[in-house]
Amino acid sequence: MVPRHALAGLRTAHVRTMLGTPDHVIAQAYAGMYTDRGAVGVRPHSEAYLRLRTWPALTVWTSEEAATWERGTLHVPRSRVEHWPDSGHYLHEEHVDRTIRLIEDWAKTTTA
Repeated sequence: MVPRHALAGLRTAHVRTMLGTPDHVIAQAYAGMYTDRGAVGVRPHSEAYLRLRTWPALTVWTSEEAATWERGTLHVPRSRVEHWPDSGHYLHEEHVDRTIRLIEDWAKTTTA
């Protein structure tokens, strides 16, 4: 999903990239995320995997449900989960300045 306010041409550029990706690459990526044994795209597996984190994490979700879920996996101090409902999959391209501010702010808190 690319929000209406995103840069002109952003959706077209990403659609072209996806359409230009060979089918076998898409199939392998999907399998690695969802159908292979232990795939981290399957929530019970991803929860176990995310709990292994040993460094602070910063994530941004467009879904409040997903953000709430991931907050429950955090155990490393200074980790942070943001909810940006006005964003699509490429938030760093859709909200450049906001993303930079978020990363800079978070980096300051993790190195303090």
